[in-house]
Amino acid sequence: MNRILPISSIRFVLASWVVLSHFRFPVLVEHQQDKLLWIVRAFLNNLANGPAAVIVFFVISGFCIHFPNRQRLEIPSWKLYYARRYLRILIPMTVAIALSVPLHMQFGLFTNSILWSLLCEEIYYFLYPALLVVRDRIGWGKLMALAWFFAVLTILTNPGARDYPAYGPYLNWVLGLPCWLLGCRLAENLDRFASLPVSRRQIWIWRAGAWALSILASVLVFHSPVGLPWSLSLFAIYGSWWLEREIRYYRASNRVPIFENLGEASYSIYLTHTHGPAILFALGISKFLSPAISWSCEMAMCAAFATVFYWFVERPSHRLARRVSRQASWLRVASAASAP
Repeated sequence: MNRILPISSIRFVLASWVVLSHFRFPVLVEHQQDKLLWIVRAFLNNLANGPAAVIVFFVISGFCIHFPNRQRLEIPSWKLYYARRYLRILIPMTVAIALSVPLHMQFGLFTNSILWSLLCEEIYYFLYPALLVVRDRIGWGKLMALAWFFAVLTILTNPGARDYPAYGPYLNWVLGLPCWLLGCRLAENLDRFASLPVSRRQIWIWRAGAWALSILASVLVFHSPVGLPWSLSLFAIYGSWWLEREIRYYRASNRVPIFENLGEASYSIYLTHTHGPAILFALGISKFLSPAISWSCEMAMCAAFATVFYWFVERPSHRLARRVSRQASWLRVASAASAP
């Protein structure tokens, strides 16, 4: 895929948002009787909505997978496509799961861990060729309508569910499929709107809107019957519109996103952000520290572990995937050239 700004930067922000949702700064932790402090505490509790960030990850994933194929299929072999995708994703995931065992972490692929979203991603990668066939036969409109229909049916199997990953490994991917397809459709329509300008004021309004809606979705979980499966399914639509405007905004030649390099490690951050703090817990260090110092140490360990993991696991797996893809492509070309 040709590099599209600011995809990597947004990935880094989203991964950081997930981290902050799991490790909230320890201030106003206890219930507050004072009304003003209660409001401040409620705001802080809902400040970072990790599941909302994951939904935007789904949109970005669909965009990145489909963008190279938006005009015509650029994949010389579906075997190469699967090999490249799964080498890039499964090698780091396998290592992260293995590292979680001595730390006694609940980090299985089919357990209640962050890996639920990665399982969904793997299913979407697997289904992508079939989804393209369906799109070619019935069009994007009907494909999206079918995806939303089955997503709503999935929600109705447990309409009162509060958490987004409440439907298990067999149904959660169905719930998230429309979000992923929104990214695919965004990629296909990119050339139609890419030249339309977006001002600095407009982009910050859209960013603030995404943040405000994520907070609203979190608040609704605790103060209404509307759980995240309902609210975040709608949030995905806004997320795709926001992502479109981010791309348009950075089409200006003088605008450079500041987190592009850090965004290269966003998968490592998301995948291992609980490992570093788990090491501190296993060592028993946190109990000797104040809550604020303990939180700071956890964030430092999270950053350090993710950095090491990126350089020694994720980056080599990406290089291996590219090498396998290039070599296989070269062999196909050589074989075709030598054929009589």
